[in-house]
Order: sequence, then C-alpha cells, then structure tokens
Amino acid sequence: MHLAITIVKLFIFLLSLIKLTQWLFLKKRWTQSKRSQCSTARSFRAGSTPFQKLSTAETEVISTLIKLEAIDSIGRKCPFNPKELSPNVYRIVSPVIKQKPWLESNTDINVNHTLNGFEVLIPSPGRRYLPTKAISEIHFVFYGDIAIAIRAPDCFDIFGEQEEKPSFAPHLSIIKTQISSVYESSGAQQSPEVKPTNSNRLIQHMDHTHAILYRDSCWTNGYMLIIGTAGVFSLLLALIYIGVVSDAGPAFLSKASPGLTLVMTISLIWPLLIVGFLAVEHWQFNKQPVIVFDREQGHVYLSPSAREKTIVIPWDQLKISIRQLNMRGVGLEYPINFAQLEFTTTTPDSGITLGAKSLSAGIGLWQTLHSFMLKDLHCIRGLETMEPEYRPDDPPRDDIYLFTRRLKEKINGKDFFALTGWLFLTALTLGPLPYILASACSRFRVRHARRRI
Repeated sequence: MHLAITIVKLFIFLLSLIKLTQWLFLKKRWTQSKRSQCSTARSFRAGSTPFQKLSTAETEVISTLIKLEAIDSIGRKCPFNPKELSPNVYRIVSPVIKQKPWLESNTDINVNHTLNGFEVLIPSPGRRYLPTKAISEIHFVFYGDIAIAIRAPDCFDIFGEQEEKPSFAPHLSIIKTQISSVYESSGAQQSPEVKPTNSNRLIQHMDHTHAILYRDSCWTNGYMLIIGTAGVFSLLLALIYIGVVSDAGPAFLSKASPGLTLVMTISLIWPLLIVGFLAVEHWQFNKQPVIVFDREQGHVYLSPSAREKTIVIPWDQLKISIRQLNMRGVGLEYPINFAQLEFTTTTPDSGITLGAKSLSAGIGLWQTLHSFMLKDLHCIRGLETMEPEYRPDDPPRDDIYLFTRRLKEKINGKDFFALTGWLFLTALTLGPLPYILASACSRFRVRHARRRI
C-alpha cells in the first residue's frame, strides 16, 4: 500500500513539472513569436494600399472557410468574430511562403505557414499547390493580424463559382466553389423532389400539427457510457473502501461483511453520477437551438436557446441554405465533408445552423419538412435511412425494445467472446436502464421544446 501511494505521489509530481514547463514555454517562446508576427502584419497594412473590397457574399465565404478550417473544426477555444475580418484585399507579388517551425506554430487558429514574415492561413485548395508549384502572386485579407489567402492566379480561387448538377438529383441547380457546394431554397419555392430522409435524426417529433427539429445527444450509447463509467468508479471505490477505509470507518461498517460494504458503496456512487449527468444534459439542452414547424398556423419558430427570444417566421418567408463543405482542416490528412443547414429569414442575425452528413442528406431533410408543411407527410417513422440499426416502425428515440433487439442479436451470434463482453457490459450498465433513461429524456425534451413557442 505504501509503495502504491509513493508511485501516485511521484506521478503527480512529474505531471505537475511537465505542465509547469509547458506553461513557461508557452509564455516565453510562443508569446515572443506571436508578438513579432503581429508586428510584421501591422507594418504591412500600414504601408500597403488595398486594391479591392469584398462584397457581403464573399465575406460569408471567407467566414465559412475560417470557421471550418481553423476554429470550429479544430480548436473551438476561440469563437469566430466577424468584426475581426477586414474587407480590404491585399496583393503580394513573388510571395515568400514558408512552413512555420513547430516551436513557433502556436496561434489562435492553428496557422501552419508564414507569408513574408507574418502568419497566413492557406486554405486546402491552395495547400495542394505549395509543394509542387511556385505561386507568383497571392491575394489575401486579414482576420485580426492573420492573413487569409483567398486566391492565387492559375492556382486557386475560393470565389470561382460554377453550376453543378448533383448525381442524386440532376434537376437541382447547385452552386459550387473550391470550398463548398450550396443549395438554396425557401418555403415559397417548389419542393426539391428528392427522397425524404431524417438525417442524423434531427426531426425528433412529428404529429398532425407540429414538427420539432433539434440535435439530441441523449441517445442510448451516451447513457451506456456514463452508467458504465459510474459502474467502474463505483467498483474501484468500493474495493478501496474495503481494503483501506473500512477498518477506520464506523463500527457497524467495520463489522459488516465485505460484500455488504461493496453493495452499499455502489448504491451510493451510481445514482449520484447518473443524476449529475442528467443535470448537465438538461443544462446543455437549454442552450440547444430548436426549430418548430407549425403547419396549421403556417409559421416556423426559431429558438436559438431557452434564454433568447423565439423568432416567428411565416413559412413562405423561411429561407434555407444547405452547404456541403469540401475541405481539409489545417494539419489534418483526411477530407472534411459534411453539410450545414442554415434556416434564416430577411431579418439580420436570425438564423439557426444545424449539421447533416452530406448535401443529399440535407436536401432530403428539407424535402421532409417541405412535405410536412404541405400536409403530404404526417410521420417520420422509417426515414432514418442513415441509421442501419433502426427499423421503419421505430419512433425517434431509443426505447426498451431496442435493448431486447440488440440482446437477441448478440445471443444469436456464434462469437462466444463477443457475447461474453456484451453480457458484461449489460451487467455493468444495469441492463435496460440506459434505454429507459434515453427514452424518458427524449420525451421530456420534446415537451420542453414545445414550451419555447
């Protein structure tokens, strides 16, 4: 026991020493590098004349690029601030682009290159040309003190638009640039005439009056994870109590059998962690955006969060922009391909953005909502085509029957070790409890979402 305590103390000391060294390194080396590069950027802006100003549409494209490649997809520590984006476009002939040394690579948005001495974010279309082709001229804008490359003649241009016909719906017109493909529509326009889907199970409820749309993170797998973690912590704590604390504890516990002590400890820790998880999930859902479609009144309700005022939009004034992003994040080798659904109106700052797996899934979701508002669709069962474990008759929640289905699939399987692992996981997560909690939480959130309108 003394050896174990000594090892733990040594580990804590070494970890603290490493963290202190990292903090000193960040404060000294990276702060000096950042200060020098910011000074170079300010000197350049003071001595150079911009030759063009961006339009509103071009500013939105650059904002999307920054949020995807630099901030939202990687760091998430520095939220994007539109006020930091300058509309002035600068030009450098015969630019000097270098890879930043790793000792100087720490910035707010993970920039990996420098341009004539200051930091520059090269988007993924441009990074493909850096190792193989010399860039004779580059155009860029500033986001704070960091330059954002937007075009280089004969290399890349993030504003170069072309019309595209997607393979899943050749009759639709898609606007494509080097960073994204965009489909735009509104409630007043005709239906896109594609197969209805419920991508990412975003539509959580649909009846003859309302369709409620939000991202629900409380599924069975999440509850299985937290309950299983609670079980592991409870077991470890009980074993420690039996081996160390019980001798110095109350008399009735000292005389009790180890099995009784184990059961008492687990019965105390397990519900505490589960209740804490439920409280955190409830608090996070209050910040979750919710969209409610009311086809009887012909209105759409946009609720950014529980604390913000709900925006009421007539159905024919609702606008939607479905954007599939085709880029590679800074420092990542795999492509980032997903879609964003932005529900807006003519009023500024009145939009809500949700995510989908692809452009086709996003357009299919819009087809579902369009059909619902026209009273051609009354139920979302069977639309979860992207979730193979769900059947057409399943409601949009994880109920107890899903547990029975998974258990039967494992028992009917011939892999003994997989069955043993599944039974152990089932015992650790208290059997059907995750499914019961997920189902109850889903129904509660639907009721909570209704109160926002």
